Amino acid sequence: MVRQKEYGHSMAFTYTDDPANVPSDAVRMLVGDTVEADEKLSDASVAFFLAQTDDDVYLAATLAARAIGAFFATEVNTKFESVSSDYGQLSENYYKLATRLEAQAKKFGTKGLGIPAAGGLTYSDIDANDLNDDRVQPKFKQDQFANPPRHSDYDWRS
Repeated sequence: MVRQKEYGHSMAFTYTDDPANVPSDAVRMLVGDTVEADEKLSDASVAFFLAQTDDDVYLAATLAARAIGAFFATEVNTKFESVSSDYGQLSENYYKLATRLEAQAKKFGTKGLGIPAAGGLTYSDIDANDLNDDRVQPKFKQDQFANPPRHSDYDWRS
């Protein structure tokens, strides 16, 4: 998934700066992987994340951020004279990014995690539901005027 450049060879990297129309660009933009010289994900990795999330760019970016965080979690912090690399902090930051992206997926994503649907908000909706013979009536409406109840599972004598 995430790998560094090896021996001067670059991974396949594509970014066209069109996140509104290119899902892989959206994923790269959301995780901050838009500069080819500092690439963190290959095109194949981004395609894998999109396939795993049914092309939901926010969920794919969540997976990408976690993968990048996992990669940096395996690196060792180094310090040489006044130059240091703190990969633990970098890893932690990507995990925090993944958490934020997951929240955005719930709000903006395309897989039903967004705004909850509410029915029966208008009188015409309620009337249409009441007239629909194929719709199962809510439990509180079933036998509400039957006294004693008609069904044995509601029998007050048992």
